[in-house]
Amino acid sequence: MLRKLSLPLLLIGPLALAQDRTFEFIRNGGFELVDKEPNTYDQLEFATGWRDATLGLADLFSPKASAKTVGIPVNDYGEIKPFEGEYYAGFCGWKADIQRNFNAYDQSDIFKPAWNAYSEYIKGELIKPLMEDSTYELTFHVALAGNSDRSIMGVGAFFSELDLSYQNRKFMEEDPQVYLESIIAKRNEWTEVKGTFVADGKEQFIILGVFPYVGLESKNMVEGNDNRYAYYYIDGISLKQVAPAP
Repeated sequence: MLRKLSLPLLLIGPLALAQDRTFEFIRNGGFELVDKEPNTYDQLEFATGWRDATLGLADLFSPKASAKTVGIPVNDYGEIKPFEGEYYAGFCGWKADIQRNFNAYDQSDIFKPAWNAYSEYIKGELIKPLMEDSTYELTFHVALAGNSDRSIMGVGAFFSELDLSYQNRKFMEEDPQVYLESIIAKRNEWTEVKGTFVADGKEQFIILGVFPYVGLESKNMVEGNDNRYAYYYIDGISLKQVAPAP
């Protein structure tokens, strides 16, 4: 004999789903799923669900890779254990647009402008699009690599309805929804970036990197001449809904 459910009971399912704060929107936020083991630089795409957003090629780090390239915990950029799991990714947040001037008479001015400022961005597709006017909380962890002689503000995340892909290596001009306002002042140490935002609706891609919209103030991590780049490891990316649309 079939039993009829009362109206209040029928509404429990959709209501609970709309307010489910445990659903994870980020696919492979810890970079633990890999389609192929990385063995050198520029292989972010080996991490399931992740790609480059520009022509700047980001990195995937692995405990099976060489310490001379993208190994864990020691690699070409520094030394750090994963925030979680066994893998993490990394991106060059900023590299100065300079090149060595071998014809300089004044050795205090051995650099000259080069082709462009350089920056890398990692991109992932969300498991499902965001809902209009709903509030979401993003959390991720970054660490300034030990061999970076600079640190720069503006590390953040931009959510887009479109699958953005730029044919350059420049800074992206988008306005990030979540970002770190301060400059990371310690190297080889994980820093949590967390923030909430209200979605416009239909955002389906997340892009992480350095966004000049926030500001491009930089900090020298060493005295004297430096390598003029800021490289960041990234791990533990999570996005969850914290409040439905009113």
